[in-house]
Amino acid sequence: MTDENLYNIRMRASAGGNHLSGAERIVCAENIDEIARGLLARSRSKESFPDQVTIHIERLQDQPIRYLTALNVLTIRVSDMHSGRDAAARILEYAGVSGLAATKALTLLSAGASPSGKAMRGAIIMDAGSGERLEPDQERGVRASRFDWTGEAFATVDSRLTALSLAHHRTREALSLATKVAHAPAVVAELCWSDDPDYIAGYVASLPTGYVRIPVLKQSQDPKGGRVIFVDPAVLNLASLINYLETDPVLINAVGEINKEMSLPFYFELLAQR
Repeated sequence: MTDENLYNIRMRASAGGNHLSGAERIVCAENIDEIARGLLARSRSKESFPDQVTIHIERLQDQPIRYLTALNVLTIRVSDMHSGRDAAARILEYAGVSGLAATKALTLLSAGASPSGKAMRGAIIMDAGSGERLEPDQERGVRASRFDWTGEAFATVDSRLTALSLAHHRTREALSLATKVAHAPAVVAELCWSDDPDYIAGYVASLPTGYVRIPVLKQSQDPKGGRVIFVDPAVLNLASLINYLETDPVLINAVGEINKEMSLPFYFELLAQR
């Protein structure tokens, strides 16, 4: 795989104007057909069959690839949604997010983050101190794109996640996305859980905390979810941040630590020792 021969493939599926699924890869030219077929098959795997599927293939021409090591991974043991959200808030505060901003983010994702009350396709950009929303379009948000694993790193992370019964495409993709976001200029932390009614896990991610998976962040069959990216306004250049998230290609070429499930107090003890 060489930088001059890479293509970004993005799939988006919708039904009745509502987003159903999406995925993307960065691949060599000779793998385009195989990967595109796989993404098309994935678009039809939901119970609601899509009435529109878009596959966009774009050569990453004259765009330097940034290579990153994946964030360290661990899972926090929680008993229910409430303890999951309490853990998320505490981890966000450790990363540098104010209690006010963390609470506002949790409330927005619970209620439906767009002004219309629906889940957003992209992320909220939020001042990590004041909780003010900064994204230009509050219906659409800002969508992180153009990220993937190298072949060797993919095999490594898949093997290590499998050993912990976490080898699902959701986890691999979320980890690669979170790694790109955490390295973005001015980013303090990220909070995310899916808008898929059947998927109740989510995560908090940042450079100081790693990728912290929380198994329960909402009730089953709840269609609300989304992503909040917390930023430091003192060093923020919003245009540069959005350009990095949406257009700068990133490949994850090394895997960090992948740890077993642990309690929140034990996790904070580990952080204190580092």
